Amino acid sequence: MKVKAYPSNEDNKKIIFKIEIENEDNISPSSKYSLNKKEFYFKLPEGVLFEQIHPDHLALVSLLACHPFIGKRIIFPKKVSKKFFDAHKIVTKYIIDEFDENLVPWIPPSESRVALAYSGGADSTAALALLPKNTVSIFLDRPLPLLKRTLYDKDAPVNACKKLIQNGYEVLMVESNIEYVRNPVGFPVDVANSAPAILMASQMQFDAISFGTIIEAAYRVGHKEFSDYITRAHFKHWGSLFNAAGLPFLQVVAGISEVGTAIINSKSKIGIFAHSCMRGKWMKPCKNCWKCFRKLLLDSVINKKPLSETSINKLFKIKEAKINLSKFPIRHENVLAYSTAKYIELYNLVPNDENLMSLLSKRVRGDIISVNWMEKYYPPMFNLFPEKYKKHVKEKLEKYLLPMSEEEESIISNWSLKKMLNDSYYKNLNDIFIERLSKH
Repeated sequence: MKVKAYPSNEDNKKIIFKIEIENEDNISPSSKYSLNKKEFYFKLPEGVLFEQIHPDHLALVSLLACHPFIGKRIIFPKKVSKKFFDAHKIVTKYIIDEFDENLVPWIPPSESRVALAYSGGADSTAALALLPKNTVSIFLDRPLPLLKRTLYDKDAPVNACKKLIQNGYEVLMVESNIEYVRNPVGFPVDVANSAPAILMASQMQFDAISFGTIIEAAYRVGHKEFSDYITRAHFKHWGSLFNAAGLPFLQVVAGISEVGTAIINSKSKIGIFAHSCMRGKWMKPCKNCWKCFRKLLLDSVINKKPLSETSINKLFKIKEAKINLSKFPIRHENVLAYSTAKYIELYNLVPNDENLMSLLSKRVRGDIISVNWMEKYYPPMFNLFPEKYKKHVKEKLEKYLLPMSEEEESIISNWSLKKMLNDSYYKNLNDIFIERLSKH
């Protein structure tokens, strides 16, 4: 695969990347996705010049767009540094043909700052609340198709960006169609939303990139089994490449549950701007998607404002929620365990009743397992941080959450759903719940 990059002749803010396919490349690596567009662009702010973008950063963005589809080799827009070449050689099977022995790797100056790949959602908003005030939040603004209907609505995140600017935060909205490289539409690699920050790093002086990656994603809590993020392939691969480019990950919410980010947002000044629903309007979530099901239920216990029986019944009628709730295990099952446990504790939900909320509480074990650890942070998360930011983030974080005890840490490191998944009681309970849900 070859990738070219160049400034647009028509628009001096636009940088274009062009993908050239070779015989060995795999344009359909999975039945779930394939290569779509072979050209993508970024409209960067005034003054960000293509000539001043570091070659390693052009290469990293090329990888974020092309990685799933590369066969035996990749040729970057410009030759990379020896440091980037060596890091790439360790973590990938395909090769880089050449490097520039004389190219100095990107070394951020001492006064550099953090860039946050900002989505407008709850987790990236909580991340911003923990980062230094001079952090630059960068929202990747996907252009919507003119003729094709889409469920995605960017009204909420765009308004969130405007509100943050009004409150003294530096926020940039960068238009890019990188998500159209893949079919179906979406990021080819999960950290590709940081591409604009990478391209601007040398000129805006970034020394780390932050994301809204929470403990459920980083350490696989709530999934089948715990996995230490620092040893996972994702961190070894992308963490190494970002580090080689002088832009290490700063995963400030990696040790915080979805419950914890909700608590941070309930207490922080900017939390009100968080909006996880990708289909609703500003301050008006659609209330008809899986995220709304989870977030509305969680917010009702965090804010101690119970949903009415009518509202709960409506949530269980959401088609997308039914699909996700019918899985065994359910994605982010721990968060549902927390929400249902708090309904038992705060609102006297009776687990042995036959309503769907009671059945769900038993199905996700909200009636029996410990859940209060989700209101705290997991201290080993700091092992992931660049040294420069450890003290600041810890001080900010402890204004909102306490650290887990050693006993609570062991709940994380020993997390496993295997026993439950093989238990005939829960298998039967799952069947009963799904049957009831299908008739609701």
